[in-house]
Amino acid sequence: METFNNKTAFITGGASGIGLGIAKAFLNSGANVAIGDINKEQLSIAEKELKTISGNVISLTIDTTDLSTLESASKTISDSFGNLHYLCNNAGIPGGAKILETPEERWRLVHEVNFMGPLNGINLFLPQMLEHGESSHIVNTSSFSGIHGHGNQSAYGSSKFALVGMSEFLRNDLKDSNVSVSVLCPHVVDTPIIGGLKKRVSENVLKMIKDMEVSPITVGEQVLNAIRTKEFYIFCDGVHTRQMLEARCESLLEAMDRQFPRRD
Repeated sequence: METFNNKTAFITGGASGIGLGIAKAFLNSGANVAIGDINKEQLSIAEKELKTISGNVISLTIDTTDLSTLESASKTISDSFGNLHYLCNNAGIPGGAKILETPEERWRLVHEVNFMGPLNGINLFLPQMLEHGESSHIVNTSSFSGIHGHGNQSAYGSSKFALVGMSEFLRNDLKDSNVSVSVLCPHVVDTPIIGGLKKRVSENVLKMIKDMEVSPITVGEQVLNAIRTKEFYIFCDGVHTRQMLEARCESLLEAMDRQFPRRD
């Protein structure tokens, strides 16, 4: 089973929320951790918090849509810790509204960050992982909105569907290699984005959110467990998302049965 002692992890969007939860889980398991984020102020706060767990942490100002910042981060990680073993493409931004109500520039920005950002990380770091040959793992943070198209999430949801698809093809590509893959599909996690949402909703919706949400620390542990067991899909709750997944699968199978009835 995978052990994390003296291995190195890089988490984009690591200064808050899910990324910070993953960073804490890695540090608690003995790994070296590099967190990258576009928010310099929050990055500094996160680094101080993480150093209360372990000194084996560095913070890097990056923009996942700017390959030059990732290249600079790669050199710093290598100089500080050596080979990279765990790449967590976690950085992402929201962009939920009805399709006709979402401006084109928002579509482009959301897909640039949520899809091209992870692709940039893969293109840069995957060759390094394959070259050093040690057991490695890539985690792409999608969303349950990338599994089940619910609500009006246009740019965000479609970018997350695309990331699930890319992760599935990446898994196929790496089947016989030293690198395994997971796609993280959280539904409601207690992050700053959800914190902002809580302030805007009715009491009934607020109660529903609180009933569904899980902590970033829990998600971090779920990610490490998936790496240990080489689990591909990482779900973060087994109640609400189970019901939604069953409904989606049933809808697909019902359509298949209508068009191509089973022959007993």
